[in-house]
Amino acid sequence: MGLAVPLCSHAEVPGENPAAAPDQAQANAKSKTSDTTDLGTVIVTANKREERLQDVPMAVSVLSETTLDRQSANSFADYATQMPGLNTISSGQGWTQLVLRGITSGSHQPNATVGTYIDDAPYGSSTIYAAGSMLTPDIDPNDIEHIEVLRGPQGTLYGSNTLGGLVKFVTTAPDTTQASGRLGFETNSVTSGGDGYNAHATFNVPLVENKLALRVNAYTRTDPGYIDNVNTGEKEVNEAKVRGGRAQLLWTPTEKTSVRFSALAQNLSSDGLANGGIDIDPNTMKPVYGWDKQYRASSTGMFKVKYRLYDLSIKSDFDWATLYSTTSYGTLRMNETLDMTSLFGPLLNGIFGIENGGYAEVQPISLNKVTQEFRLQSPENQPWAWRAGVFFTRESTVDEQHITSFDASTGAPIALPTLGNVSLGPAIFKEYAGYADLTWHATDKLSILVGARYSSDQTTYTQSNDGLLIGNATFTTRSSDHPVTFLLNPSYKFSDDLMAYVRIASGFRPGGANVGVPPGLGAPLTFDPDKLVNYEAGLKALMLDHRMEVELSAFYIDWSKVQLTTTAGGISFLSNGGKAVSQGLEASWRYNAARGLTLWANATYNDAKLAQDNPPGSVYGLDGDPLPYVPKWNANIGADYNFPMGSWSGFFGGNFSYIGRRAAEFNTEPSPRFYLPSYNNINIYAGANVGNWTIKLYAKNLANKRGITSVWPETQSSIASPFNATVQTPRTIGISASVDF
Repeated sequence: MGLAVPLCSHAEVPGENPAAAPDQAQANAKSKTSDTTDLGTVIVTANKREERLQDVPMAVSVLSETTLDRQSANSFADYATQMPGLNTISSGQGWTQLVLRGITSGSHQPNATVGTYIDDAPYGSSTIYAAGSMLTPDIDPNDIEHIEVLRGPQGTLYGSNTLGGLVKFVTTAPDTTQASGRLGFETNSVTSGGDGYNAHATFNVPLVENKLALRVNAYTRTDPGYIDNVNTGEKEVNEAKVRGGRAQLLWTPTEKTSVRFSALAQNLSSDGLANGGIDIDPNTMKPVYGWDKQYRASSTGMFKVKYRLYDLSIKSDFDWATLYSTTSYGTLRMNETLDMTSLFGPLLNGIFGIENGGYAEVQPISLNKVTQEFRLQSPENQPWAWRAGVFFTRESTVDEQHITSFDASTGAPIALPTLGNVSLGPAIFKEYAGYADLTWHATDKLSILVGARYSSDQTTYTQSNDGLLIGNATFTTRSSDHPVTFLLNPSYKFSDDLMAYVRIASGFRPGGANVGVPPGLGAPLTFDPDKLVNYEAGLKALMLDHRMEVELSAFYIDWSKVQLTTTAGGISFLSNGGKAVSQGLEASWRYNAARGLTLWANATYNDAKLAQDNPPGSVYGLDGDPLPYVPKWNANIGADYNFPMGSWSGFFGGNFSYIGRRAAEFNTEPSPRFYLPSYNNINIYAGANVGNWTIKLYAKNLANKRGITSVWPETQSSIASPFNATVQTPRTIGISASVDF
């Protein structure tokens, strides 16, 4: 597309309704790149109101569709390090934990600390029973208007699982005024790996002018593999196939009423992703077989995910207040076959006298989730602006785990006594919540926002299990919690372009019934919610005739009853630890240095650590130990340049990101922690706009660095070699072409 829109910004939004005419907005933005040097106006919905980013009294970063397109960013791994305060713990394609402001207890925490929304609909599970912390959306960037990253807890407006913050995908709405479309194709190749491709199509059709429109997006993608299995001889086992689409119908019967229905589908499948990366020695952080090699038993590694999300949003403006209704229904069907030979083989092969026995965990998960929210809010431009809402969700989850036995070289089944069958569920989670906030505009400069939310959570959980490894048991456990979150958020505008704010906000994750707990293991039957309070001060400034933007924030987070995952006898379960703190500084800068040239930079300092020893029976951690996978320093710098070429136009740019040294998981036994080395990443791109066509060449990880993004022990010991390690994708070179019509 070639728009001159900088990183962490989105296209200028003309008029009062940024969703009303997205294609026209893009055309306007494209035409303005040649005659303006200001940064434009960025409209966000972070506070569930449409408002200028400069006016939002909290730390919010925005990533535009143009930036995603320029960088061929198809996953969080492509752009997370470019957002202040946001990190990822990636175990492979489709298996990524989001971390904001250092709020994580490790790569295997089962419940998310960062909420994910698609428009106003929550994505994924709110519980520990359906891999809610790891499964992230895979939406075609061409269907995204922008991505908002809200740093700090959002418990008042968005509820549970937003301890660290929220990532919100704002999609492009249908246009009721004109037909349009886009077709695109991309091919790429990974160093020492395979080839991939990406094809996508988007169409917008007004069915009734100014009243009814349909927008459809579809895509298919193959992400190339680059890891070989030295046991089976299979090549590029981590290749992944991604398919998806989204349809939206927008009806505006009157100027004050709109109805928007959308249906999303996304599928991910791979023969090797469940087994993740490569084998490393944790003492040296060097590979055992090579940077692109793993040793895994035959017939393991299958990973499939199917996610569906349907949502209906209704908006009705009564002048004195506006009523919003959001209804969503989501389903998840996931299945994986994970190699457990290194974990169980040394014990079971000796017991049964088998020389080459292989073992795997087959895990199908199903989730059905319904949500309903009603929200009534006054206009913002009055002395007392208010808002009140109610929210309901119900999740039904079944998680099955079966330990199978076979020949590790051939995959041929080996008949052994039942090793382990666990049926986790049905797990029924219900949440009822009510919230309200009030903003007092004391003067034209001073505003004070206060808010609160009350939630009532109920869990009913049934488990049955049998087999040699876990024993025979059937039981039902119930739990309930009643968390309250709050918000105090004064702000002061020195001018329209300079604002300071203070924000004190809280968040929580639901407690519940523990999983996979056999008799005699000593694990608790239930675990409590964990809660935190964030204290934050920030400054936002636009300068030099809106050519430069600076945002600064400082925060201190007090986290209590931290939910911790520990493992005993190969069985993982949850417990509550003590306290942790996270404190840091975030800074971001953008500057339109000249016509067509945008520069940006951001940096984050984050000191996240335990504030007291973890309790006995939990993972081993002492007061002052760092939280897993949280680098002290993250940084990113970049540039984007647009220039005329006769009747054509060209563009090029890139960015450099740095991810600092990080502590690995907490150990399950008293021993020193392992640390992951720092790494960096360089991405570049160049292209041309020729009429309605855009042609682009790009390179990701140009220097072919081998940054380790997660590690996990493969044996019963949390310190013995080998570890499984996920490594960033090697150098990827690609070319793409798209046409708008």
